[in-house]
Amino acid sequence: MCYQKSLYQSEINLTRYIKKPPIEPDILEPYHLNDGFAHNMVYIVPMDEPDHWYPASWGLVPSYSDAETFYKEGRYNTLNARDDKIFDSRLYSGPIREGRCLVFADGFFEPHHIGKQSQPYFCYLEKSKDYLDREIFTFAGICNKDRSGNYSVSLITVKANPLFEKVHNKAQRMPLVLDPGMENEWIAGTQPDPVIRDMMNSGFTSKQFLAHPVINYRLKRNRDLKETSKVVEPAEPLDPFMEL
Repeated sequence: MCYQKSLYQSEINLTRYIKKPPIEPDILEPYHLNDGFAHNMVYIVPMDEPDHWYPASWGLVPSYSDAETFYKEGRYNTLNARDDKIFDSRLYSGPIREGRCLVFADGFFEPHHIGKQSQPYFCYLEKSKDYLDREIFTFAGICNKDRSGNYSVSLITVKANPLFEKVHNKAQRMPLVLDPGMENEWIAGTQPDPVIRDMMNSGFTSKQFLAHPVINYRLKRNRDLKETSKVVEPAEPLDPFMEL
């Protein structure tokens, strides 16, 4: 599942990519690694306010709770929402129909398992200049908005394609990275359930990804988060740069 992501960009870059301004200036805090379990900010274009992009807490907060209480209790992990369970979920069935959103990223981390151990792989678009100067893309997400107007979000995950079957070789899942041609359709108004399902089934980007092994940042003391995407030796003899 996708629990860590990167977005080391400027507000100008996001605005140029999506052709929409932020809701207010200076809201972006770039990051080399955002650990979802800290519930830090990600940045989204929500379906109900599609003319701007907004900050949002990572981890969907249900309408019957508030973020502080929900995160503190820790009863549910809402960083990701599975496509095959989303319509029947008490937490997600409303947002998938009424709260779809685009979530900005320029990379994400997935675990590769070797026996009982795992090694993270960093995944980013092949067309990037290199792994430190990356191209922007968007995840398909769902969001809620609380009474104060603050958003919270989950990333949708789907069955892995051939590349991510190699990377995330245990669960064989991947976040739904939307094809640019599908972004506006994803956040378009009311859509019938079959249309939403079809977008989840066929909306993964046609752009190629690269993936390479990186350090396990959770085990590294005094870590420099810029180093979390640096190429390291694989724990097993895989191609250090896997691509589809």
